[in-house]
Amino acid sequence: MRIRWGAYSLCGLICSFYLSWLMLAKVDFAYSGFHDLLNIQQHCEQYGPLNRYRQGFAGTDKAEHVRIFAAINDSVHSFDNSQGKGLDKIYYAIDGKPVDLFLHAAEIQHLEDVANLIDFMHPFAISASLLWLVLAALFSSGKLPAPRFKQQLAGIGVFVGLCALTALLIGPEKVFNAFHEWVFPAGHQWYFFYEDSLMSTLMKAPDLFGAIAVLLTVVALVVFVVLNWLVSFSRPIHHLTHRLSRRHKD
Repeated sequence: MRIRWGAYSLCGLICSFYLSWLMLAKVDFAYSGFHDLLNIQQHCEQYGPLNRYRQGFAGTDKAEHVRIFAAINDSVHSFDNSQGKGLDKIYYAIDGKPVDLFLHAAEIQHLEDVANLIDFMHPFAISASLLWLVLAALFSSGKLPAPRFKQQLAGIGVFVGLCALTALLIGPEKVFNAFHEWVFPAGHQWYFFYEDSLMSTLMKAPDLFGAIAVLLTVVALVVFVVLNWLVSFSRPIHHLTHRLSRRHKD
């Protein structure tokens, strides 16, 4: 019983994060809002002139930054087996006049690795979501006893707490580096200094990634609550429909 409930909660959480990721990807992960919140314009003006590969980026404005980020986001989230395509054609412009290509070879390679990772995660997330739907249907129909929402929150809280505690004990930086070394191909660059990467400058890494992670978590938790509310709401409807059908047969 506990195993089924644990699988249901974990799959529901994965489904919630997956749906949240897809929704946020459609709005470029709120980059336009974070651009102001994180002072990315000032950041680009500070580090743009220091870039060793590209010149003139400090003259670009917010609209251009939003356009470039959207182009990168679209490229790594393609669903037509063309993940990462077009990265070598992204340019930056000043007053509508193209200045130079935005990405150099190592950045393109890294973003292609990111696109491949996202592509690899789709089947995993979809499988977890389908398993959650099957369990939700069984719980909703009364064929299996359903876990209470408080029990799910407790289980998820313990899981997240253990993950956070493990990360703190090992060290967040070590976990971050180990994760990248594990998921990305050996020999492929994934860490870039601002002076070597307009991509890192545009995204003010890792500040933007942290902000997106917080936003993603908040949205995922809201989705998780809504999904569980829908399941709990469907139970009395299912029971009522079942009773009415039995009366009709009688």
